[in-house]
Amino acid sequence: MASIPLDEQTERRLDKLRAAVRRRTGRPISRADLLERLVDDAYESRGEVVDLFRASQPYVADEESGTVHRPERKLVPGGAKRPDE
Repeated sequence: MASIPLDEQTERRLDKLRAAVRRRTGRPISRADLLERLVDDAYESRGEVVDLFRASQPYVADEESGTVHRPERKLVPGGAKRPDE
């Protein structure tokens, strides 16, 4: 497996996700297994993932309330199969 450099915040988040999986399932998960699952899920929803990078702003403001939030992401396993983009 190739080594991918991650910044400290990303490493902390990855470890927190691993801990959450371990707490909720009672089973440990390696970083590699977690990343593989996340990539598999994102691949099934690759249109939404691509759209995240197309957006000019990482955050959007709701015009009515003024609330600032991230665009909704729907990365779910078992999504419809799509041809490679």
